[in-house]
Amino acid sequence: MLFHFQSGNVTFFPEDKEYFEKRLLDLEKLLGWEAGDEDTLDMRVNIEKTPHHSGEKFIASATLTCPNHGKFHAEVSHEDIKGCADLLKDKLKIQAVKFHDKHK
Repeated sequence: MLFHFQSGNVTFFPEDKEYFEKRLLDLEKLLGWEAGDEDTLDMRVNIEKTPHHSGEKFIASATLTCPNHGKFHAEVSHEDIKGCADLLKDKLKIQAVKFHDKHK
């Protein structure tokens, strides 16, 4: 899976990048061979920080493009970056499992 990160007004540290990659790489296994090989799966992640009435929140979106299926997309918000990664994984996992079950 090829990862592309874009961070607006957020300082995105290497350990944050590693955390996102580790979390989202599991989706490749869930999709199975039907989705394409590891060099053709494209994950684009966008992260921004926005003011919120209870402090600042991170807003993250991810789009996973598979050559044999199309796109999976999710948007989440959370108080920290790692929480965004976890929520993105959960939302994309639901879509990946549905795709995999449909193509068994």
